[in-house]
Amino acid sequence: MSKIILLLGTLLIIVNTIIGLLLSNYLPFNWISVDIVLLINTILLYKISSNSKISEGYKISLTLILPLLGLISIILAVLSEEKYKDNYYLIGFISILAIEIILFLLAKNIKLINTSK
Repeated sequence: MSKIILLLGTLLIIVNTIIGLLLSNYLPFNWISVDIVLLINTILLYKISSNSKISEGYKISLTLILPLLGLISIILAVLSEEKYKDNYYLIGFISILAIEIILFLLAKNIKLINTSK
């Protein structure tokens, strides 16, 4: 399963980069943002599937939640304007990426929290 996640994530990044280079309407800011979102989501899903310390319940729920949040982040990254100031789409997808990372860290460390009590 881990190899499939890495292969699929790499393939999506390559396809997005090629599309970004071919389409003039697809701004470099947007396709690089989408590449970053895809890279982070691929790494998180790989870590979830290969980490034996995370319980099965968290693995299943995060495997469903992270791609959905990733898709929302990709949509926000595509809709984002090329400016940084007052860019609410940029704020939105960075916030979603932060939520994804926090969920992963919580799931990874939840056993340590429960056993330390």
